[in-house]
Order: sequence, then structure tokens, then C-alpha cells
Amino acid sequence: MNTEDRIAAQNVLSFLCKGAKVEGLHFYGLKLLLSNNEKNEEHIDGQIYINIESETRFSIFHSKPEHPPLFDELPKLDWIESSKRICELRLKEIVDVSLDKESPHLLLTFRTGEVLFIWGRHELYETWQVGVEGSSDTNKHWEVIACPNDELAVFAPEDV
Repeated sequence: MNTEDRIAAQNVLSFLCKGAKVEGLHFYGLKLLLSNNEKNEEHIDGQIYINIESETRFSIFHSKPEHPPLFDELPKLDWIESSKRICELRLKEIVDVSLDKESPHLLLTFRTGEVLFIWGRHELYETWQVGVEGSSDTNKHWEVIACPNDELAVFAPEDV
């Protein structure tokens, strides 16, 4: 993973997610809907989301794991069970966002101490995206994408 992309992604993820709460779930795929936070509410007029792709595994830990879990250690959940687990995070505030150093595994830490860990490695497909949809300002594109082969794509206004 490119260090420059990782730093840029970390900045955008923090701007979009830190201080936000999980407000809902979009029922086409597994897409968490987040509230705005104090830092971004003047800059974002769309819906902040975290999309977890269908083949991507995730888990909610009681605290931040010392090392990223192995893929086989993460539960293989169907859509219904995945949705139920994500609903456990309803209205919980995100206090920290981080990426693994080797792969774009995404870790969201909540005020409760819980951590949502989203697997970020796949050889052929994107595993997750964080972005803003429905913005009236078409000149501002906000998105971080965990791409194949441990790469990141980052789109954000230059002033972030």
C-alpha cells in the first residue's frame, strides 16, 4: 500500500467519520449511513456512507485487536446476519478511524470501546468504500476505496 495514499485516505476517513454516528443502514447491499460531525457539517451536504462489499468479512470486537485478524478468523455471515450485527452499532459515535499499515483493513473505534474491523484485502475486487452520495456540489467528490491488491483510491477536495 502506497504510504502517500494511506496518509491521504486516513485524513479523508477521519474528516468524514470521526465524531459521526451510525444513523442507519441502506438495504441494497450493506451500507452504513453516518451522521455529519462538527468538523464536516459545513462542507458536506450529502449522505456519508460506508459500503461493505458482499464478499467482504467484518467483525465487531469489544476492543481494538493488537494485530489484524486473519481472513479465516472473521465470521462468514449472510446478508441478514451481517445487517443484524451492524444494527448493534446504531447511534454509536465513532471516535477513531484507522487503516492497517500493510493492507487497507478499516478499523472504526466507537466511544463504547467497540471496534468495527472491515477486511480490506482482495486480489480482484474492492472490499469497502467510504464516501458521500447525493451532494448538490458536483465539484466535490468524497470517496476512499479499498481497491484490489492492497491499493487505495482517494478522492477529496484539495483543502482537506
